[in-house]
Amino acid sequence: MLTRRSFLALGGMVATAPSWGALLSTNTDNQVYGSAFSKSKQEHFFGLFNEQGDILWTMPLAARAHAPVVHPHDAIVGIVARRPGFFIDFFDASSHQLIKQIKPTKEHHFYGHALFTQDGAHLITQENHYPSGQGKIFVRQWPSGEVLHVFNSNGIGPHESVFLNDQVLVIANGGLMTRPDADRKILNLDTMQPNVTYLSLVDGHVIHSVKHDDALHQLSIRHLDVNPQGVVALGFQYQGELWEQVPLIGLSSIHNDSIDYLTMPEAIRTRFKQYCGSVCFDSSGEILAISTPRGGLVAYWHIASKQFLGVDNCRDVCGLVATGRAHEFFVTNGLGAQLKTNPVQNTIALVKTHAGYHWDNHFRVVNS
Repeated sequence: MLTRRSFLALGGMVATAPSWGALLSTNTDNQVYGSAFSKSKQEHFFGLFNEQGDILWTMPLAARAHAPVVHPHDAIVGIVARRPGFFIDFFDASSHQLIKQIKPTKEHHFYGHALFTQDGAHLITQENHYPSGQGKIFVRQWPSGEVLHVFNSNGIGPHESVFLNDQVLVIANGGLMTRPDADRKILNLDTMQPNVTYLSLVDGHVIHSVKHDDALHQLSIRHLDVNPQGVVALGFQYQGELWEQVPLIGLSSIHNDSIDYLTMPEAIRTRFKQYCGSVCFDSSGEILAISTPRGGLVAYWHIASKQFLGVDNCRDVCGLVATGRAHEFFVTNGLGAQLKTNPVQNTIALVKTHAGYHWDNHFRVVNS
């Protein structure tokens, strides 16, 4: 990995505002994080933990969950059921009480991710209308849950989305057509067309959309993040053969008509086993981290130079969050471990391990 001195020598450094996660707490030593976890195939939970890895509280869930959704102003955090998901449970992070459950409308299911608008007035969910296979974006009033708008996602399988700004939603349309009765069976391998779509939340029209070349049509776009400069990072999951040499990480912009694929050493790309987990910029937006639970590593890039920085090895790793400190990430894995990494300073440290805990794929900073 690069040393801090050689990293700074790369140039292209700009002063930026802290990420939304950093803004949730002015004291990074007191940040609180939310994550789903399991203790067995039948025991599923949601919980909060602090910067030192201590479990603050846990609540049982009816089924395995995927990613938290955090209210931008109030101490409210939800957890979205794993795809095909049929519930989002919302908790008051101060009182630790379940306050609401939202379910999808008839013939729809959630994809494991959701997000609040920046004013906290609306909840956005990505959903599958499984009779048609069409991806949908639902806009619900908060806290009533009333559906205000339903937009086409401009593709199949809208797994995760992020805000480019108040009025533009960036959607990872994964391209995988599935049905909830056999959700892991892909029904359109030969015809799938994943894309990244920039959607207006004012009226649902497509502002911009980019897809792979036809040769990469099985390269599912699943997870994404955006930095303060408007660069969107994309993590792929390839549905073809393990031995095929395909890109696994890309960058997108509302101004670019193609995806800019990031490179890495072939020995590292092979270790990914065609599967990216979480996608996360650090709080400065300068460093990108991508996890792969199948490969057991987190890989890093310097965005301005597009230079590959190196990896940290960690079995069954997936959860990634930017801490309030530049270039630092909080990491969780399926073996109960919590770690801190800084690829610029070339450090990785175990925070705590919780025996019997299997942290799920994604976690978030919670405003507590």
